[in-house]
Amino acid sequence: MNIAATTKISALIKANPDAIEAIASINRRFEKLRNPVLRKVLASRVTIADAARIGGCAVEDFYEKLAPLGFNSGNTTEPNTMQTTETKIALPAFLSQLDEAQVLTLDVCEDIATGNDPFLKIMAAVEQLDGSNALLIINTFEPTPLISILAKRGYNYYTVVKSEDLVHTYFWLQTAVGAAAVVTAAAELSFDEALQTYGQNIRKIDVRHLEMPQPMVTILNELEQLPPEEALYVTHRRVPQFLLPQLQERGFSIKAKEAGPAEVYLLIYKET
Repeated sequence: MNIAATTKISALIKANPDAIEAIASINRRFEKLRNPVLRKVLASRVTIADAARIGGCAVEDFYEKLAPLGFNSGNTTEPNTMQTTETKIALPAFLSQLDEAQVLTLDVCEDIATGNDPFLKIMAAVEQLDGSNALLIINTFEPTPLISILAKRGYNYYTVVKSEDLVHTYFWLQTAVGAAAVVTAAAELSFDEALQTYGQNIRKIDVRHLEMPQPMVTILNELEQLPPEEALYVTHRRVPQFLLPQLQERGFSIKAKEAGPAEVYLLIYKET
């Protein structure tokens, strides 16, 4: 398989599962790739170049480790992506106008070090952003997948690489892109009307008992196997806002119907 800096980590693993251990051996930061839950969430969004930036290493380090597995990087010359010095980018005007009380701070370094997924903490913190404040995430690497997800939801970001193992990333709301807008934008049909359209061609799952990010992983797994003539009926605790951009990328529409304080019905399908 020919690879480049833009090749997704998920494509490498799909081509040869041994790529997991090869990448994990490059840098201790990549050891989390062995966790199947985190791998499912991260690998599909992160390219070799993204991973190199996260790990503070070079794209060529990946090529070297992957070559014995049959991956060919060709003869292209690509820049070293290692960054270990503080980023020299002017502070955005919005951040410069905020006082200390308007910046929410979340340190997830300990979670990363102990192998815990901080996704739930981050998601809860993001929900507090209202256009007048910002969220500072302190991490050991640049959270590339999170940046991609939030950018599609109307959030700006600014990253400062403090040192090899310390990265500050700020997020703030640029436009009012809410979950409701994404859910209702696909079509004019109501939830019940869309449900009737599929009749018996419904696959049902209940993810209320799962901890984050397993509901999202479970839903995406089901959608990968969903025939085009069927719809996925999901019983969830809430509308999964971080899942919505991923559904859009995959061409799915979604309808939601609240059934109670902690119970929401979702209908996910591809329009024909």
